[in-house]
Amino acid sequence: MDVLESIRKRRFHRSFTAAPVDDASLARLVWAAGRAPMGGNELVRRIVVVTDPAIMRTVRQVTPSFLANAPAVIVICTDLERAEASMGVQGRDVLSLIDAGAAAENVALAAVALGLAACFVRSSNDVALREVLDLPQQVRPDVLIAIGHPSPAPSAPMKNPPAVVYRDAFGKVWNPPVPAPLVAEGTVPKDGTAEGLEAFVSALYLVASARDCLDEPLIYGPFRMIEGVSRMLESSGGDRFLSEMKAAIDREKYNVMADRGSFARWLDDLLRDFAAEARRRNATAPVSAAASVDGRGR
Repeated sequence: MDVLESIRKRRFHRSFTAAPVDDASLARLVWAAGRAPMGGNELVRRIVVVTDPAIMRTVRQVTPSFLANAPAVIVICTDLERAEASMGVQGRDVLSLIDAGAAAENVALAAVALGLAACFVRSSNDVALREVLDLPQQVRPDVLIAIGHPSPAPSAPMKNPPAVVYRDAFGKVWNPPVPAPLVAEGTVPKDGTAEGLEAFVSALYLVASARDCLDEPLIYGPFRMIEGVSRMLESSGGDRFLSEMKAAIDREKYNVMADRGSFARWLDDLLRDFAAEARRRNATAPVSAAASVDGRGR
């Protein structure tokens, strides 16, 4: 079955027959979950397959949101220690949940192709579920996916409301694309030289990276990156904005380093200034279609 057809047919089922799901089908669903992306390509995902009727009954009892009478459940989990070690706090608390959702959707789409039914919910009681499934303390249950054969008389599927989609900025409702005017190769924005543009793009990257690194244990990494920005901007090619940013960085970088919260707020302000300037420059001098988002054609 074509993946787009699976997406069209996918729906949540909460009523299943009592027929068990064969191991071959479960294995294919687990394979589909494993094909979902993982941040940093690190193996932090853990998958628990449950078919034992007594354990299934207990899972339903300790998980009030698990309403389905499915004969099997696939539990997508995250090894929190490994996630934090490889991707930092953001990886543990945010990226791993995105990855778990991607794995759950892969299972849901594969279930359609296999003629099975699925429904997934968020674990609402981690402590109890850890006890029932013997999960180690560092393993967090993220998504429970009920798996089974659909009831011959399922409830009517809920109609998905149309997506609210904007183009390029929030509030700009999507419209059919309009051909943009072409820009000649080698065109340079009015602000500074080609070298100045290169410095601007690099500075923006380093400031954004410094903010992301705050989720790591030491604050020195972000500070060194900001210091690198300052040194790079010593030759800013006469670009007024970059000269102003260098002065602001040199004025504040030591003052905010001692306090993590102040450093984060200062980097947020700095990043907003760079983002606003990037938007202004890109609006007045769009890059050619052949160039990528980093401005270097990569």
